[in-house]
Parts: sequence; structure tokens; C-alpha cells
Amino acid sequence: MPESKDSEQRRNEFMEAAERLFRKNGIVDTTVNSIVKEMNVAKGLFYYYFNSKDDVIEAISEKYSQAFNAMMQQSLDQQNYPDKLAKFIDNSVDSFRKLIDSMQGDSDDVDLTQLSVRSIDEAKEAAAEKLQELLEEGNKLGEHHIKRAEYLADILIGGIVNIAEKGEATAEEIKEIITDLIDQAGKE
Repeated sequence: MPESKDSEQRRNEFMEAAERLFRKNGIVDTTVNSIVKEMNVAKGLFYYYFNSKDDVIEAISEKYSQAFNAMMQQSLDQQNYPDKLAKFIDNSVDSFRKLIDSMQGDSDDVDLTQLSVRSIDEAKEAAAEKLQELLEEGNKLGEHHIKRAEYLADILIGGIVNIAEKGEATAEEIKEIITDLIDQAGKE
């Protein structure tokens, strides 16, 4: 008798198969039928784990969000504020570049917009909240004096994403720009 796989492992296999097909064919052209065919399983098994293709997209987006948040959390484990802020900027740039790269299809005509917009928007929101908290912490410590930390955080995180999506600047250039902007905004 074949060994049965645990639920989480099987669910992840569906997500991996869907993700491969999304990258190859695009989201619109990937169907539930193509996912089960890729896995060589009955269609009913798909519906045991997911209600629809949209549920798979949501699960993949959540997977990216969890990985992104774990990388961001590493920056907050630093002891002193300057190190914490520098590590946060490093992790933000690196995490967004990695996230954007993972949202690319195998060819230019593959559309992953539905997955990438959701994943990037969730990551932007989480990163902006964390950066706002950090900037407010820096204000309390007297490291800088930023009047509207929430606005600056939104602007900086949006800028990181936009520059990373263009793919023209190096990670080091982006980090330097963000650090300079925080320094300039924090002067009295």
C-alpha cells in the first residue's frame, strides 16, 4: 500500500506545481485541470486542499509574505538602534529584490500580475509599518527628529519597490539612497 503524505506536504506540492505552471503559462492560462495533471492526481484531491485557483494564489502569496516577514524580523533582533535601522534597510532592499525576482515568469509574455501585486502590496504594507515603528523609536532615542514617520516610511518603502522593480540600481545604491533620505529627513 502506498505511503500517504501528510496534509501540509501535499498542500505544498499543489502550491509548487501551481507556481511552476504560473511561471510557465501565466495565471490565466493555468487551470485547476492543468495543476492536477501536473501532479498526476484526481481533481477531487485538489478541492480537498483548496476551494479554487484563487485559493492557491492566496496560499502562494501568503508563503511569500511569511518568508518576507521572517527576513524583516531579523533586522529587529539587533541590539542598538543604528544597527537595527541599517539591518532593516539592508533586509528591505534584499527582500524586495528577492520577492520581485520570484514573481517573474519564465518568459516576458507570462503574466503573474495577480500574484505579484498581491504579494508585493502585502510586503509593502508590512515593511512600511515596521519602518514607521523603527523611525518612531529613533525619534524617542533622539537619533533623529522625523515629524511624520508614517509618511516617510510609506515613501521610502514605495521607493525601494519602484527602484527594485526597474532593476537598474544595485542593492548598495538603493541602500545608500534610503539611508541618506532618512538622515536628511531626521535633521532638525
